[in-house]
Amino acid sequence: MTTMTRRHHRLFAGITALGLALSACSGGDDAVIDPPAEAAATSTTEAPAPTTVAPTTTAAPTTTTTTEPPLDTDALIAEFDAAIAEFLSDTGVPGATLAVLMPDSNGDLIELATAGGLSDVLADRAATPDDHYRWGSITKTMTSVVVLQLVSEELIDLDATVSTYLGDGWAEGYVWEGVDYGDLITIRQILNHTDGFPEYAFDPGFYIQSSMRMETAYEPMEIVDWAISVGPQYEPGTDYMYNTVGHVVAGLVIEAVTGEAAHDVLRERLFDPASADDVYLPPAQYPPNDDVAGYVQGDLKLAIDVLPGYAPYKEASVVGDFYDVTIAPEAVVRSAGWTGGGLEAQADDVARIFRSEFTGALDDAVLDEFLTTSEFSNYGLGINVGEYDGHTAYSHGGGVPGFRSDAVHLPDFDITVVASSNLIPIEPDIGSLTDAILDIVLAAIGA
Repeated sequence: MTTMTRRHHRLFAGITALGLALSACSGGDDAVIDPPAEAAATSTTEAPAPTTVAPTTTAAPTTTTTTEPPLDTDALIAEFDAAIAEFLSDTGVPGATLAVLMPDSNGDLIELATAGGLSDVLADRAATPDDHYRWGSITKTMTSVVVLQLVSEELIDLDATVSTYLGDGWAEGYVWEGVDYGDLITIRQILNHTDGFPEYAFDPGFYIQSSMRMETAYEPMEIVDWAISVGPQYEPGTDYMYNTVGHVVAGLVIEAVTGEAAHDVLRERLFDPASADDVYLPPAQYPPNDDVAGYVQGDLKLAIDVLPGYAPYKEASVVGDFYDVTIAPEAVVRSAGWTGGGLEAQADDVARIFRSEFTGALDDAVLDEFLTTSEFSNYGLGINVGEYDGHTAYSHGGGVPGFRSDAVHLPDFDITVVASSNLIPIEPDIGSLTDAILDIVLAAIGA
């Protein structure tokens, strides 16, 4: 068993900490949702065997000549499938998907994708690698990379104020101890979570309001205005508190600087270059095959039960001890996160995008900025920086109603692993699955 020192983010961008919020627990750097010790089964139907896709091979940035035999990808997939099956059994999660990018023995990059369990319990639909999961805050890494590309082109200055791009007064009334910080917040602060913004995932009033407008999508400035009305949680620039609002602001900055819609800019600058053609950013665009059911359990399910707007959907949404949050209208759920947590995609596309963030999407100078943490946390400008088994690890978690995700890149070996499940909260967390996959991959390459 490898030693794990990278930190899994458990603060969810989206309406994922509702149970915690309505239980009046504080939201901070180490806040977590504590699910029941054992997850109850939701169906007596035996989960189908994992579904895989054939590996593909692309040229790695650097290649070496070797006489080593090629990796046995069939055996690797079988080990991945076994790890997924154990994860589903341990957590009670209905289904999961994952993708791995790794070097072959000859230095070529290979892609492996597989899935297990059920994408929809009631429909008894098997999970497949073609499923579109919701990746939550992993979106933040992508938004940050695009901002940093604009920094490299001298269109954005990291230490300039947000008002430089959104105009004076964009956050008027953002007052801490008598000082209005609205025009003082910097681009760097919104990317490394030192801006002082609150997290809407810990505000009961936000959820009550949201439940009464479930068919009406949020505009980005509505999320920003909510945060301004709540006010700073500390003097900006003097502490760290993970939040989604800052990266929503980053999306607005991208649009102001480029004159284009954020989802188009991300596609042109990041998704297309990574050959990720099946990735979407609601509410402007949605996946063509939107048939993965997302479930919540425990305190989060109980909290949703008391929201007035969910009352008409509760009976249809209850699946055993779970609550299928994809039954009710989802305009609010799928719009609030936006450039801070709205990505919906197949796992292989997420893996390609995530890897590209460290292997060519950024020039060296801004890549260093991306990976430089603040004095208050192990978080850079949109990425967690830590270690796995003594090696540098770049990672980010994600969570939205019904889905929990994780992405990890080990630069020493050019290994990328992404995984998502369709249940939240879960214990052990999704990182237990990515850890298991990393162990398998590292063993396969002899690391």
